[in-house]
Amino acid sequence: MKNPFKNTTFLFGVTKYQNLPEDIGTEIILSGRSNAGKSSALNAITQNRKLARISKTPGRTTEINFFQVEENFKLLDLPGYGFAKSGHSRRKDWGPLLGKYFENRNALKVVLIFMDIRHPLKPIDMEMIKLSESFQIPYIAVLTKSDKVSKNASMKTLHAVKESTNASDVISISALKGVGIDKLSKALIKYLND
Repeated sequence: MKNPFKNTTFLFGVTKYQNLPEDIGTEIILSGRSNAGKSSALNAITQNRKLARISKTPGRTTEINFFQVEENFKLLDLPGYGFAKSGHSRRKDWGPLLGKYFENRNALKVVLIFMDIRHPLKPIDMEMIKLSESFQIPYIAVLTKSDKVSKNASMKTLHAVKESTNASDVISISALKGVGIDKLSKALIKYLND
């Protein structure tokens, strides 16, 4: 299968609602705690190791970064939540932007919530789940770094997250080993074709 994400390019970063592009097509949010493996996953999906910068200092992203997949298909990379080094004042800037975005954006089709498979469903992850549910936006729980645990532990965590959430899908991946990346890509394409 041809990878529709292969030609994904970085468009721009946004910190203010009025700077968002026209509200058309499909937009998919990528969210997760700093160091959850979100950037590595984005690079694996797009087969471009240089697309999203992977920082040794998690929390460097301070804007909502837009990536163009196709003409009317965009991925939005949110700043990592948790121990973000972006400074409290910057986080205050994009917090309200996010609330307004969820409330008003018709192009938003699904939210990906990236979680380290060894530490899923932390309180901050639950906040993103609640935000998605309160605006009735479907979300996919993406359990990253599955290569760090046994297959048995991976299946147990997958089942536990399915039981504990209303996620439309729960997918375990390893960007390092390429495991689950095809499944994640197919799940995203489904929203493009809806």
